[in-house]
Amino acid sequence: MAQLFGKKFGLPVLFLAPEYLGSVNVYSFFFLGLATGSFIMAFHISSYIVMAHRYPFIVTLSKPFYKYALNNSVIPFAYILFYLYQSAHFQKEYELIGSLSIVYNLLLFLAGVLVFVYLSFGFFYFLVKILPRCCRQSFGKVKKTQPYRWLYKAIEKDKEKKVSESLEAESEKGDVETYIMTWRKIARTAYYKHYTKEHFKRVFYYQHRNAFIYVLFILSFIILRGLIKDYAHLIIPAAASFQIMLTVTILIISMFYIVFRNWTFFVLSLVIVAALLVSPAKILSYNDNAYGLDYSVSGKKAKINPFDHGNFASDSLQTIQILDRWLERNTDMQHPEKKPKLVVVSTSGGGLKLAVWTYYALSYADSCLDGKLLDHTELMTGASGGMLGAAFVRELCLRRKTGVSDFHPADENLKNISKDILNPVFYTYSMSDWFFRLQKFRYANKYYFKDRAYMFEQTLNRNLGPVLDKPLIAYRKPEQEALVPMLVLSPAIENTGAQLIISPQNVSYLTKTMPGEVIRNMEFRYNYRAFNADSLRFLSAIRMNATFPYVSPEVNMPGEPHLAITDAGLSDNFGYITAFRFIVTFKEWIEKNTSGVVMILVYENDRKKIYSIHKNILYRYIRPMGSLFDDWSFVQKNNYLASLLSLNKMLPGKFFMVPLSFGNGKEHIALSWHLTKKEKQILLQNIHSDENKKAINLLRGLLDSE
Repeated sequence: MAQLFGKKFGLPVLFLAPEYLGSVNVYSFFFLGLATGSFIMAFHISSYIVMAHRYPFIVTLSKPFYKYALNNSVIPFAYILFYLYQSAHFQKEYELIGSLSIVYNLLLFLAGVLVFVYLSFGFFYFLVKILPRCCRQSFGKVKKTQPYRWLYKAIEKDKEKKVSESLEAESEKGDVETYIMTWRKIARTAYYKHYTKEHFKRVFYYQHRNAFIYVLFILSFIILRGLIKDYAHLIIPAAASFQIMLTVTILIISMFYIVFRNWTFFVLSLVIVAALLVSPAKILSYNDNAYGLDYSVSGKKAKINPFDHGNFASDSLQTIQILDRWLERNTDMQHPEKKPKLVVVSTSGGGLKLAVWTYYALSYADSCLDGKLLDHTELMTGASGGMLGAAFVRELCLRRKTGVSDFHPADENLKNISKDILNPVFYTYSMSDWFFRLQKFRYANKYYFKDRAYMFEQTLNRNLGPVLDKPLIAYRKPEQEALVPMLVLSPAIENTGAQLIISPQNVSYLTKTMPGEVIRNMEFRYNYRAFNADSLRFLSAIRMNATFPYVSPEVNMPGEPHLAITDAGLSDNFGYITAFRFIVTFKEWIEKNTSGVVMILVYENDRKKIYSIHKNILYRYIRPMGSLFDDWSFVQKNNYLASLLSLNKMLPGKFFMVPLSFGNGKEHIALSWHLTKKEKQILLQNIHSDENKKAINLLRGLLDSE
């Protein structure tokens, strides 16, 4: 039941098995407990502000807020019990954690909750008993300021309203006859009619003042905490970040309610709209950047022509020179009459699961073929996580061929690419992105804001080592010398749905359209040559190709018109069309110089497609939009496979499709940048499936029969 919401995207995993420093441990549960405690306190504070006056006997109690919260704890207590049960089951089933460790984890979770809750009550005690004595003189000066007078006037109106409602109770003790006085004692409510109006006002004044100060303190702490993004030890679990974000939301609403009461949501709406439309600091709305590009004032005003393109003939000849070098490297000098097969890899998008699967499947197949697979591969295309895995494989291949000394063992590389990316990104999102960005960093002599896009790239750097942290142009020479395959990224242009073709080579031929068509794909290096296109950080190119909503924000390009770049999966989730255009463009060279094309399809074989759905009222409303999102990859696959199959007619007897897929319909792996231990096991075990064994044997036969 707890896993019904967001299971497809791995949201339950973040809560039921939080991760800290790459592992599920007592620290991660303690941090989650602290965040849960903050959310519980926000729940109590907001409830107390809105509802406490409806229970007028509270004015007769000592520590009224503490006792109100104690009586208001049924829902939080039920949530904690439910969470403990669900988390224990999930840890055992999906994280493969032992019973004793599960107990320790959950005890630390409870400790975190209690620590935050009782520290908060201690803070209120400090506000009520100690602070007024220490800061009496300073507080007197604050009272004379105009902002305080305005706030005091607003609170006075609220107090008058609440006092009136409290004194209107029909019975002498209100509607409530008993309450929980302590954890072990239930008491009867006391008579309150003899209290003066001023006493009621004083109680409500302290209530509002203390809540207001607490809200400001928590918000200030979170804003200061959001400034620390680059220290791995200070990055808390994603679920904790999410709960803190909810905490902040509730506290802000509570703070507004103190002043505006029934007008709260109207005023908040006006503030948000005003910030979106006229905020000079772009607090709630800002453009995310591709690092390395020129976003200076002159750069922003520069014009680009989306319909302009490079020289098709010249660019094709340059790629043919690369193909000739590939041919030279893959020709058996003892049997020069034998022509090699050209391998093209198309890999699907799908977050971290496809990054891990693409890396592992290609590496494993290459090792089974004694390095022949990557040597014969000349093109890699695809989307999102799949291209991250492909880029990592290619970089490691380049390092091996060039003798770089920091080349890691295969098992360490596999461990690195399967590390969590979601926690640091969501931490940044919740701590600073949705407020405002305060920090900048320098890359290629230009300054950019630190946001979750920055954190996405920095996390990749931390996980993989800085092996991919280089400008796009750094791969131009290795590709030209055919040391590594050409890798073409194709994120979607949100404005038109076309593709932005990113490659260190001149590949304008991939932007060709049918005669008479207006909208065409754009070649990145050609169209953005005035914006330092060659300096584009390769990690930013990977991010642009994997712009998953709410994880990595869409990228806004410099120049006019302003183009927004999003996930490649929007236009071609499998890289089929890019591969198709490449093969068609060089069809004559392929027929003359190779014994055929082997296209490796790397994807998730989702056999859970449901053809029989039980319709209900809710289904009629959510299915149209859900169908568009859930079935998008199926629609693309069905449409684009027809183009690939047409290559059988263009290259009769010389075109072969080989799938390397995972998934058996029984075990689901979430679409996320986070994987559980069980999900990692599923991926690694799938390489030994009967289908993949046949695929690798087929590859061996195809490459050995040249």
